[in-house]
Amino acid sequence: MSNFVKSTKHIIFCLIIFSNTSFGKEFDELFIIYEPIESASMIEKSINNSFNSMIYRLSGNSSPSNIWKIINAGNARKDFIKSYSIKNLREESFLQVYFDRDLLIRKFNELSIPVIGNSRPVVLFLVRIDSGSKDPYYLSASELNSNFDSLIINLLKDISLSRGVFLELPEFDLFNKNELSKNKKLLNSNKFIASQYKSDSIIQINITNIGINNWTIDGDINQSYQGNDFEDFFIDTFDKFLGLKVDNLLKDYLIDISKENLITISISNINNFDNYKKSKMIIENLIGIKDIDISKFKINKITYKIKIFGDISDVIKALSSNSFIEIDDIFIDTNSLELTYNE
Repeated sequence: MSNFVKSTKHIIFCLIIFSNTSFGKEFDELFIIYEPIESASMIEKSINNSFNSMIYRLSGNSSPSNIWKIINAGNARKDFIKSYSIKNLREESFLQVYFDRDLLIRKFNELSIPVIGNSRPVVLFLVRIDSGSKDPYYLSASELNSNFDSLIINLLKDISLSRGVFLELPEFDLFNKNELSKNKKLLNSNKFIASQYKSDSIIQINITNIGINNWTIDGDINQSYQGNDFEDFFIDTFDKFLGLKVDNLLKDYLIDISKENLITISISNINNFDNYKKSKMIIENLIGIKDIDISKFKINKITYKIKIFGDISDVIKALSSNSFIEIDDIFIDTNSLELTYNE
């Protein structure tokens, strides 16, 4: 094959990979679940719930079918737990449960359940609220205008933690506020705010009070409501919407464990033993890694031969969200990656 054809194939492959790679961020505490707990007598229930959340998070699917597949294979929920303790968060008690990463991945592989790694989607929410009692505003995590704001923010936080995703609200600095205020008639506010952030998806929701106990919701959710319990109605509607949205987003992050591949990864800028340990740990912690062997050393560079579940695009997606790794080159003909480690 000519160098020109090889080069062209390489460029095309890179374009395909990076155009299909979601933005994503690395979810650090993938195997730690925070489960609400009412009292010490409820620990058993909270442990069971935390296991369910762990399976939903790792499989990317909120259906209980995978939970029963694991249990029916003769596994107890407690078998997958390393340790747990009670923690206070937001003035509430939570059971902090640490799960056995290797055992879970091995069981998922045995039962052919697809998995999702640490790279997780980022969703930006542009929620505009017009209550009729004050000027319309965009919901922000740092500015609370009502108890209703708190309910929405806490729901986003809870689902972010339980599903292992990033459901984010914008933060408005003085510049943003001035631009929105000065150009409210000329500026598309949603486009302006969205342009300040990187995300996989943008959700736009307008909540408007159009009369006494009369509300409309439009944008990505379209509903109307008349009655005294609008806040409860919206939170229930929003919760169901988020469940479906997260399920659909996580489908793009699934690793097909029915496939196995051998890839080569070279990492440059390895200047000392600490660099080596930290860079290798990044590779080892990728969910789809089956085996890893050192292939060769060069000055400031180390090369690994790695058996993976899925294919090279899954590895690229996972590495692209890691702040310590820069992807320099992708070679389809040799199924290899050239990386740089950045301290």
